[in-house]
Amino acid sequence: MGSLEEGATNVVKTCMGVNSSDRIIIVTDRDTKEIADAIHTIAKSITDSRVFVLEDYASRPIKELPAEINKAISTANVTFWIAQSFKGELEMRSFFRTTALKYARHAHMPGVTKTVMEHGMCVDYNLVYKKTMKVYEIIKNVSNIHVQSQDGTSVDLKFDKNWKWIPSHGIFHKKGDWGNLPDGEVFTTPNSVKGTIIVSELGDWFTKKYGYLNDKISLEIKNSRIDLDNIQCSNTLLKTELLQYLNTDENSNKASEFAIPTNFSLMNLPLIGSMLQDEKARVHIAFGDPYGTKTNANWKSRTHVDCILEKCDITADGKKIMKLGELFID
Repeated sequence: MGSLEEGATNVVKTCMGVNSSDRIIIVTDRDTKEIADAIHTIAKSITDSRVFVLEDYASRPIKELPAEINKAISTANVTFWIAQSFKGELEMRSFFRTTALKYARHAHMPGVTKTVMEHGMCVDYNLVYKKTMKVYEIIKNVSNIHVQSQDGTSVDLKFDKNWKWIPSHGIFHKKGDWGNLPDGEVFTTPNSVKGTIIVSELGDWFTKKYGYLNDKISLEIKNSRIDLDNIQCSNTLLKTELLQYLNTDENSNKASEFAIPTNFSLMNLPLIGSMLQDEKARVHIAFGDPYGTKTNANWKSRTHVDCILEKCDITADGKKIMKLGELFID
């Protein structure tokens, strides 16, 4: 485990490659300002950096990006989103990211905590880059994947050759580059998904509210969609809120992402109940928006919820590449 300062330095200097010609804006909130301030301190030692606190403009949840922040985006070529996730804010957060990418490279850190900065952000990102690219080369032309686990996950996925696999390695040095930090995964949008998944953690605002799920959720997937009539969840409130979420729009329950973790420094550690870090340490499948600007998938959704799967075996085109969560790569 490292320190907040070490993690912030890694974010600014290694992952984002900030230099004296850059102009930076950081969007944060009161709960996360300690982290934003640490990153701001490193950034402003190199170049101009400004911080915007969401609660200075409106009460949470905020449905539309505050006008002053929106106006500031075009002045920056490096942007950061460093704030907690609230129910109903995904569209606003996504708007900031897509707008920023017209001008900048972007570090997306929704739900980041000090623990995440001390763990997931204190790894060697040059090594994460190398490992991620190795996994990408192995997986980029795969047609079929089977995932199973001892706790009951058994799911088959097929892939469209026109939809791209994305190596997300945490090094964002060019305009238009972006990813979540901490990083370390290779992902795409599956064309077809069927089977059962056993979920240990849910993304978006569910992570902050529920954390790691000791009582797992069982989801049946038919024709790439969660069977909303067959969700097995012992927590009545969570089940109700998840059903509401998955009914947000016509694609909210549609499988939109399959990701293989590549942050090897985290993969043998316990999950910490933070999706931002945990999805870089475990296999996950998401439902909702497919990040089509990256993968080329041809639909959209106003939601995106990741589902963490534990101790998975992965067989890709008949070849086993993961056993009990451990990847086999040369």
